[in-house]
Formats: sequence, C-alpha cells, structure tokens
Amino acid sequence: MMNLICMYYGYRCYSREDKPLGWLYTFDSNLEYAFINKSFHLCKRWKTEKGAKKHFDHYNNNWQFKSKGGYLKIEVMPEITDNRKEKSSQQRWNEANRDALYQAQENYNQKRPIMSFRPKAELLEWLDEERETDDNGEPETDASLLNRKLEKLRQLEQKDFSDSFKGN
Repeated sequence: MMNLICMYYGYRCYSREDKPLGWLYTFDSNLEYAFINKSFHLCKRWKTEKGAKKHFDHYNNNWQFKSKGGYLKIEVMPEITDNRKEKSSQQRWNEANRDALYQAQENYNQKRPIMSFRPKAELLEWLDEERETDDNGEPETDASLLNRKLEKLRQLEQKDFSDSFKGN
C-alpha cells in the first residue's frame, strides 16, 4: 500500500470569543453546519486556497448564523493520509503492453465499425415517433433505436426469405 499525504485548505470554525472549535463540515444536504476535530475527510476542504475562497462567504455567513456570532477562517488543515492501493496487476500489464491493447482495440473497431450518415428529415420524424422510453421515462438513445429497428428489419427479411422458399 502507498500512503499519500494530501494538503488541503479548510474552514476553521471559531466562536465569537475567538476560540478555535474545529473544522467545518456539513450534513443533511448542506443545511446543517457543525465542526469536527477528527475524521478530516468529512470536512469541507479544497486543494487550493483559491477554491476555498470561492465559497467562503456563503459558508461563513451560514456559520455566523449557526454559531450566533462565530466566524470561519481559511487555514491549512492537518495532514490527511490517503491510503491508496498500488496499481493492480491488470493495470501494470496494461501499461507494459500498450501495443497489444491498441491492436486489440483496432481489431474490435474493424469488426464493429462506427457508421455515420445523415438520414432524411422524414426518416428522422418517423424515428422520433418510434422512439421508446425506459422504466425511468428516459428516451431511447439514437444508437439503441437504430439497432432495434435494424434488428427488426433483419428478422422481417429473414422471414420473407424463408417464406419464399416454402412457396416453391
């Protein structure tokens, strides 16, 4: 395992008597404000001071109301240790064999090419009428709509082809 030490800027909470309380964190969809002196990964934090300054006024106003006169200051937070796993064996293999990956992608692309065309306006109107929606009410993508219609056409043509042999 590789431990990375990350430096962040955060909002240090102070009481109206200038007493440091801890680091600002929010919960309940950013409606509740509180402070904490551990579990820094829960705190509002930014990688740059500029990022912290961008939202400072909003959080400071809310903290002043919540703390009845307290205030926030942008400060460098205590170090946060980020325990990231080393690269997996798959990631190491991919990096060592980029040429094989590119060749496999090229072979895949040759077997399943991306096709581009401009359908007539009448066909676009018809396709929009034929578009289905999923369980969430989301409309079918263009790709899935065209694949569905092409598959239906293929099945119809195969059926007609087999029916023509039965008649002879």
